[in-house]
Amino acid sequence: MKKLFLLTFFSLLAVLTVFSASTWKIGVIATLQQENGVWVKNAVDMAAKEINAAGGILGKKIELVYQDDENSAEKMKSGIMKLVTRDRIDFLIGGVGTGPVLASMDEMAMRKIIWLGTGAASPDIINFIRKDYNKYKYYFRVGTLDSIAQGRSIGEFIANSLVPKYGIKKAAIISVDLVYAKQIAETAAEIAKKAGVEIVYTDYFPAGTNDFSATFKKATDAGAQIIIDAIVTQDGIQFAKQWYDLKVNAALVGAIAAALKPEFYEQTSGKCLYETSAYPNGGPAPLTANTMKFFEEHKKIYSMAPGFISFPAYNALYVLKEALEMAKDPNNKDEVIKSLEKVYFPMGGKKGVAPVVFDEFHDLRYGGEDGATGIIFQWQKNGAWKAVYPEKYKTGDWEKPEWIKW
Repeated sequence: MKKLFLLTFFSLLAVLTVFSASTWKIGVIATLQQENGVWVKNAVDMAAKEINAAGGILGKKIELVYQDDENSAEKMKSGIMKLVTRDRIDFLIGGVGTGPVLASMDEMAMRKIIWLGTGAASPDIINFIRKDYNKYKYYFRVGTLDSIAQGRSIGEFIANSLVPKYGIKKAAIISVDLVYAKQIAETAAEIAKKAGVEIVYTDYFPAGTNDFSATFKKATDAGAQIIIDAIVTQDGIQFAKQWYDLKVNAALVGAIAAALKPEFYEQTSGKCLYETSAYPNGGPAPLTANTMKFFEEHKKIYSMAPGFISFPAYNALYVLKEALEMAKDPNNKDEVIKSLEKVYFPMGGKKGVAPVVFDEFHDLRYGGEDGATGIIFQWQKNGAWKAVYPEKYKTGDWEKPEWIKW
């Protein structure tokens, strides 16, 4: 009986080993109980089902293993350790919170696990690779744009569109007092200044602020024609509503995170009219041949639009598929890294749902004809949400708020 038991046990173990070897085991780490984690899970699930239905990657199906990091540095580090040592994943996707990702870079390096990042936007993450490529070469930022690149997209819209069309001369910065948000606003402001725009007023308010009337008045009293905002918290809802109610004589142009979802129209009771924000390398615009189809299909499957983290999460599996199919030896990590570095999903191309072209340090290459960018969207009448910049990919024209007198 004992021999029979052992024979059965080892036979089962052999079957499981063969099964594991016949799949690509992909770990997905995210804050699964929060909205951004749901975005990651839904998008990765969607991509995996599509790829598996088409035959998998090199004849092997994708098997997903989820790990909740609870937006905690310690939970992310221990989660990566578990995924690698216990679940024996082949690759890792995810990571949204900047703090946990920064804290987990050494865990990744020690485990030598290739990690396709899908959200953490601090430039400091890529600085690990700049300082020690050989140690940290396993990380690739599939998305989203870092805070500096997001600011660049806003600044370029101001400098290349609003300044020449409307003669903008003065602007204010009003941003939530968080490092990430301030980097966006200040980068945008620097580009605007080079185009001749004077920054006449600056205010960094604490998260949880409810009344913005005083800061709006100070901005317009100083002569600001536009307000460069960067509000990555839910404060953006009240901010936009109050701006509309007060009919502030300065246009909102920047990055309100809450505005990047269709429900923003209902959350503001339609008072988001004319609000303008940069969508970091995503959104319902023809970035690639697949973007609009993905947006609509996601809504059909999940009864909700994809969030801005959904685009890199969905892209990540297709980026990995591309690299594995190019690699000389898909089981050799160095060869896969070399192939990932060559992945080319250009703006306006036929691959992916948003541009992915990596620079030498595995960050998204920004700008140019083919690189990643922030798409500028504006809320317009009847809940229309239009891409207004860059010109090549816009779905509508930017509209000056009807009450503004310039």
